[in-house]
Amino acid sequence: MQPEQVISPWPKRLMISGIVIGIIGVGLFSYLLDDFNDYYDPRETNEHSALLGENNRFEIEPGCWVVNLEGDDDAYNVKFRYVENGSQAEDVPTGCVTDFQAMSGDTDFSTIAKLDVEKKSDIIVIIECEDGEECDRPIYFTNGDAVILDMVTDQGLISTLGACCLGAFLFPLGWILMTINKNKTSKVTLLESQVSEIMSQEESFIKGTQNDILTTDQVYKLVRGEGPEIQEQKTDVPSPFSNTDTRPTAVSKAKSTGSIYSASAHTPEKPPTDESWKNWDES
Repeated sequence: MQPEQVISPWPKRLMISGIVIGIIGVGLFSYLLDDFNDYYDPRETNEHSALLGENNRFEIEPGCWVVNLEGDDDAYNVKFRYVENGSQAEDVPTGCVTDFQAMSGDTDFSTIAKLDVEKKSDIIVIIECEDGEECDRPIYFTNGDAVILDMVTDQGLISTLGACCLGAFLFPLGWILMTINKNKTSKVTLLESQVSEIMSQEESFIKGTQNDILTTDQVYKLVRGEGPEIQEQKTDVPSPFSNTDTRPTAVSKAKSTGSIYSASAHTPEKPPTDESWKNWDES
């Protein structure tokens, strides 16, 4: 029998650490949620803006520029052209792809165009409005690639996601290790006093048995901590006297025989043939 194994405290510590780190990550995410939402709000991330009736000419860097308008853009007719040598040139190409998408909790945005700018350039924005409509809302220009890069390199975002992922990894790992240790320690373990008692019973059993090999049932009982059934040995010590047998003998039960245990076979018509009944009657 092996003594009880010492349970390592590290699996439980890992599981508790995973819970704590996960809670910290969720708390940081809730605290910084507004800051994360600002990355998708063109009012916060735009680098240029244009208004109807103004000189909307500016220089933009290479990238995929997302042009957004707060609300519906049905009344707006917007054109984007390069400026070369102080005059308008060809239209700026559109249709680039970016992961940036304008959104906010308090309003909706319309996407007018996505400008594919390959190099640093001067552009001019021409805004036309349908008759009878109010076009006083600004148009926002956001470099989608630059915003996504800033977001993924944000230290707060990295710390928050790292804490959530680390907590999600440590908790199941600690739980798995605790389950493995629990299965190991669930084996039969005996105290030192129980081991001594079982060993002494085993020695007595081995001495008193004629078989050198224990049976399967006997081994199973020993593993479960059940003592073997020891049969008392019968001693056969010869008597020291030649004419007297002093060995103990089993007391046999008296047999239930005699006239009081069975009906008599004699009747008045068939009396006994001897005179023994007279001797019993006279006594």
